Amino acid sequence: MYELVPVHEHVRWQKILDLFKISDIYYTSLYFLSAIKLDPGEPLLFYYVDDEGEVAYPFIKRVINSEDTAYFDITTPFGYGGPLLEIKGDAAKLIENFRKTFTDFCDEEKIIAEFIRFHPLNKNAPFFEKYLNLYPMYDTYSISLMQSIPASEEYKNSNHRNLHVNSNNQVIIKKLGTVRHMFEFLVLYYSTARRREEADSYYFFTDDYFETLISSLGPNLHLFGAFYEEKLVSACYVLAQGDMIFHHLEGSVAGQENGTAKKNLLLKIAEWGAENHFSSFHLGGDFPEDNENSNRLKLEISNMEPAAFYIGQQVHDPSAYNKLVSVNETDLIKRYRFG
Repeated sequence: MYELVPVHEHVRWQKILDLFKISDIYYTSLYFLSAIKLDPGEPLLFYYVDDEGEVAYPFIKRVINSEDTAYFDITTPFGYGGPLLEIKGDAAKLIENFRKTFTDFCDEEKIIAEFIRFHPLNKNAPFFEKYLNLYPMYDTYSISLMQSIPASEEYKNSNHRNLHVNSNNQVIIKKLGTVRHMFEFLVLYYSTARRREEADSYYFFTDDYFETLISSLGPNLHLFGAFYEEKLVSACYVLAQGDMIFHHLEGSVAGQENGTAKKNLLLKIAEWGAENHFSSFHLGGDFPEDNENSNRLKLEISNMEPAAFYIGQQVHDPSAYNKLVSVNETDLIKRYRFG
């Protein structure tokens, strides 16, 4: 049997997540409320239960046509997601039963396509390789905050473990106000986005997305900045809930994307996370052709095994999909990179 939970039933949504002992911010109803600024649609949580276990699968249901008969696709939000599993019996049977029920649901709801950004840390993508087209994107990197963290250059050159230390014009890191310094961050963010010429409009996030992110996530959103000669040269927003920190979005002045400023920034966030009793900091990753130097930097400071990021695709109604969505549709190729 299954239950479909709309996002406004946030108490029920959270109770289901609690059954899976999940505190990951990317699965919360509050995160979905910010995500629909990027992917307008209806956030839903599909909760499936049978004798073999349970599955919780939150997604956004989006209208893809303007005709009298509406058709939809579904996607997980920008970030990470995919089905959560609580296996009590036969895992293969649970996945088979869940996918059959979910496929029937998609047929009834005229959902013709499905796109999943699988969570690399949950390692849930391989369970679905028989049922979806799985595309390995890239490795992602993390820092365990329970182990020794490599010291930043700023920390090694100072006598205080402090976010506001300045030593002989070294790069210094500050924790900034998420609201007060948002527009300073946006200057860096938009500058970085323009330098990535292949980025499509989807990834050029507008001001109202950041405003909604701030209002929705409140104390679970944090902004850090790297300063050189009193000028903000690199900054990033991170998401923090439970025992996890996720690197979310960043911006840097030209020439600072992968240098000392960014390295110190990430390491200082890790130090802050350890001091505030988080267990790990997920740095993320990137397509090698887009930012090989960034991946090299994250690999250098990571102290955990890389985790692969997969995207899954399933076309539930090929005839309607081919009629309504071109297989060469540029936005889909850039957004999901499976084309």
